[in-house]
Amino acid sequence: MADKNLELEKLKFLIEDYRQKVQYLKDHFARIWTRFNFFLTLQSALFGATIISIEKYQWRVPAFGIFISALWYIAGAQDRYLVALYRKEIQLAVPQIKQALQLSNYYYIGQTEDIPGEAERVKDLNIENTICQWRSRSASTTKLAAMIPLVLLLIWGAIFIVTLCSR
Repeated sequence: MADKNLELEKLKFLIEDYRQKVQYLKDHFARIWTRFNFFLTLQSALFGATIISIEKYQWRVPAFGIFISALWYIAGAQDRYLVALYRKEIQLAVPQIKQALQLSNYYYIGQTEDIPGEAERVKDLNIENTICQWRSRSASTTKLAAMIPLVLLLIWGAIFIVTLCSR
């Protein structure tokens, strides 16, 4: 009886742990896109300021754009790392729950790729790739949180150099 109670408590723990991991990932996504929107708004304002800035101060706007883009890139890269970490924690929790509940044909929340050694294959779900619906590992949505500011950093650098050379 004690073993059965222990197994039941272990299962309850695993399920609650899984639930919390999923919630934490979900909350992190909300934080990522809040930050993304903040930085995107700031970048838009900076591009507008570049167009209307007084000539003698014109170099300061792209310099500030470089600074903001660098901060945004750092935040985006850190966010992307945390997304990968939280997804991995969820992925590693699933086999224990599957075994305890004797589940088969179970896809965990957020599973976007096949897992070596697991029978469940994402490709078996037959999700179509179309012009309006597709996924790329190299340009996934969460990677955009770091890729876009990196591109903007390069653009601001070019604007900064052009502005200095035209003085």
